[in-house]
Amino acid sequence: MPFPTLSEFAAKSVAQGIVNETISLDFRLDTKCSNAIVREIFNEDKVCGENYRKLEEYKNQLSVTKIDFRKYDVDTEAVLNLANFNLVSLDFGEMWFLEMDFPDPEYGEEFLDIVTMFDRSMNNYSRRSLIHLGMASDQGYIKGWEKEVEDLFHIDISCHTFDDDRFQFPSFCASFSNLRVLDISYVKGLSSLHGINKLENLQNLLLCHEDLDNINEYKELFELKTLKHLDVSSNHFSDNWSETGTNPIRDMLAAGVRMEALEFLDCSTTAVTEHELEEFVKNHSSLQTIAAICTPCNQSTISGMKMLNMFSMSESLGYLLRTDRNTLVCHFMKDVFETVKANLTHLDDFDLCRVKNALLFVLREPFDRETKVTTLARYLGSELFQHQLSTSRFPTDTADIIEMFYNVFNKRDFYTSWQDETVELMLGMLEATVNSVSPGLLIPDRVLHIVFEKTFALVDQFPQYQTKGNEIVRQAVKWMSSEQIQKMSGNSELERKVQEMINSA
Repeated sequence: MPFPTLSEFAAKSVAQGIVNETISLDFRLDTKCSNAIVREIFNEDKVCGENYRKLEEYKNQLSVTKIDFRKYDVDTEAVLNLANFNLVSLDFGEMWFLEMDFPDPEYGEEFLDIVTMFDRSMNNYSRRSLIHLGMASDQGYIKGWEKEVEDLFHIDISCHTFDDDRFQFPSFCASFSNLRVLDISYVKGLSSLHGINKLENLQNLLLCHEDLDNINEYKELFELKTLKHLDVSSNHFSDNWSETGTNPIRDMLAAGVRMEALEFLDCSTTAVTEHELEEFVKNHSSLQTIAAICTPCNQSTISGMKMLNMFSMSESLGYLLRTDRNTLVCHFMKDVFETVKANLTHLDDFDLCRVKNALLFVLREPFDRETKVTTLARYLGSELFQHQLSTSRFPTDTADIIEMFYNVFNKRDFYTSWQDETVELMLGMLEATVNSVSPGLLIPDRVLHIVFEKTFALVDQFPQYQTKGNEIVRQAVKWMSSEQIQKMSGNSELERKVQEMINSA
């Protein structure tokens, strides 16, 4: 995991200052700094917040060219503020709030008059210079919108619906002949890839979770002479791939598809077999990397091929982070924990360390909060945490790791239906720590201090867990050495709390 650069730290600090209104800017920032700061402003978990209104407030200080609204439900005010900036990249979030202000003159609020929206939200420079546009939404759009942004290099229209009347795939491809990247994942009404040959410069195609009516439609991909990256992954997760699951690799093999320039294939969460992947590799001499995460090939290796699966956990997680695949991260780590638990007696410290490092990667990197909580909950539920503590005899980073785990849970909103689950997970972690002790194994002082501190804090906040807190403290005291007891007697506040907790039973 690379350490953040000084400029990344600075961007995060300025972004926090802008959001918290603790900083003032009286000069104009350059484009690189502005884009980094705005990226941090919008890098929070999806909330009904108003961070995007900061664009209006700081329009004279920020030289923004890239804006990503995907984590926000933007309204008309936010969209109209875009005219203040010369954009080359724009990602919209959900656009439900725009339907009333930009209704289709013919179909009303069922479709969005995106032409008018573009006219009012983008200045002339942006309309001429925009090269990336993200509209991942299932909204319908007014006819002719493609003419407004014909020079795009990258477009994301995932989740859209193609139909014979308003939005035909062949005419769409004809409108964007310069495209290098196309995302048509999860679209509806796409029965054929006819017309994709018009995209002569296409290098990256995302075709996730698409079931074409006829496997011969995959032959259209043969015409894409410059295609280097193909994503045919699914969002279907299964423990029995023989009965369920899509398999576009099998379909492409049956159709005799050859893509001469293909270097990267993502077939994650599909039912592909190792034999099918080997056959696919034989047919694509330029292929270098295969992402086969959460597939029957989760532990496969193929000669000469870089595989993203359990054998390369950190690289696989890095790829999922870059591609914003939080749900897949949760399922991938679940598979990792279950596989390790099933083979625990055959694994050495190196294998267990790899798993721990993969977990820490998820917790430290900017995955969304629920991904962190879900992953950590599954790790603790697998009992790997307790096993690693007991077998490794509390390594020096144990206190820091427990603190990190606690903070991941503590950042979760307690005023939700998740409250009981979250508190129980935090107490379960502390209980696992004290239960890892055995004769001859001493809890380090820092770990002991954290166990007491966090247990007291949780019971104070949630008195209904007094009994569980009492059990944790009693178990910790049981294994304290005489030297540790003597140290605690010198801390009257800690000694008082421990005695109160024990006597409360």
